[in-house]
Amino acid sequence: MLKTGNINSLIIKIFELGLGICAPFSKKIEKGVIGRKNSFKKLKLSFKKGDNIIHIHCASHGEYLMSKKLITNLKDKFKDYKFLLSFISPSGYENTNEDLFDCVIYLPLESNKNCVEFYKIISPKATFFIKNEIWPNFIKHAKMSGSKVYSVGGNFTANYLKKIFRINSAIKRFDSMFVLNERSKNIVDGIGNQNVFVVGDLRYDITIPKLKNKTKKVIESFIDNNNCVVFGSTWKEDENIIIKYINNQKGNIKYIIAPHEIDKNSHRIKKHLGAKSILFSEINPNTKLEDFSCLIIDNIGMLSSLYSYSTVAYVGGGMGKKGLHNTLEPAYFSKPIIIGKNYKGFDEAEKMIKNGNLISISNYNDFEKTLESIINNKTIIKEMSKKCNEFFDKNKGGVKLILKNLN
Repeated sequence: MLKTGNINSLIIKIFELGLGICAPFSKKIEKGVIGRKNSFKKLKLSFKKGDNIIHIHCASHGEYLMSKKLITNLKDKFKDYKFLLSFISPSGYENTNEDLFDCVIYLPLESNKNCVEFYKIISPKATFFIKNEIWPNFIKHAKMSGSKVYSVGGNFTANYLKKIFRINSAIKRFDSMFVLNERSKNIVDGIGNQNVFVVGDLRYDITIPKLKNKTKKVIESFIDNNNCVVFGSTWKEDENIIIKYINNQKGNIKYIIAPHEIDKNSHRIKKHLGAKSILFSEINPNTKLEDFSCLIIDNIGMLSSLYSYSTVAYVGGGMGKKGLHNTLEPAYFSKPIIIGKNYKGFDEAEKMIKNGNLISISNYNDFEKTLESIINNKTIIKEMSKKCNEFFDKNKGGVKLILKNLN
């Protein structure tokens, strides 16, 4: 019978082979495959023996943004340390502020060989795995190299299959775990790690930057003091409703759509909306923005700041099964928020619905009725914004709790 370690090694080899086969057909997978080939070289060029290193690992851009406030505080606290940031996804690797770090890499696949090589090059003093990132082999070898290992922002559910892949044994190895909620704490306690702190969602501590002046002028010129709906991180299921609504409407409302998958969805949306829409990349000094009612964002990095210009925000992912996206970004700006029907398990959404600053819709008729009941009613907008602001402020403070309880 194969031992658990051998099973995991076999799975990793099969997975690596599968990535190689799929890479020619997916830019995202191809970028990861190519990027991981350079990871060890980048580590060797960036660090030397004796360096004090803090390693932070995020799956993708969302986890990076969630942890950015923590990272800047760690840099203030540990001024003589070098900082390594690793990713799984190109969305994080390609859109990070590299000035904060001495090295940014794709995390190698967690084979024994890779883990030995990784910690042969560096010996971090502390390692932070953000959100639900749990890599048993890396955790094991990090501890063996002398690193403290922390989990930050986890939102865990009970799952028997995790035992097969050594997740539960890895959870026991963490020096401390800073989790999202009491449910996660109870699960971790039950597995056998009692060093657990409920810190809430770190995204309440974020600071969203303003748009650069050139971009700001474009957005303000496009909106031109009209009401504006910003649709963020949308998928096809969301867009089916959005496109129908925009095509049916007349009037002076402006719409900004930032699809989750830019390459696939931007041109498809434009095709369905026709002459009333324009891609952000198509705008030039001669463009008459007053001729368009819909602006489609075909780049990464603008969305969180764009919510500040919305009268009402719609956050995508909830109409399908891809997973609801970040509702805390529009909440940061105290905006009324609409989402789709599938939000169970997203703590912040469940809480904001009870709080009264977020509304879930199930279909087109729901969406039309909800949006039109809000967008021209200043009293409702003011009430929802006030509830949103109070809710957001009440939930801040997770970063301070983490820094206070680092052991």
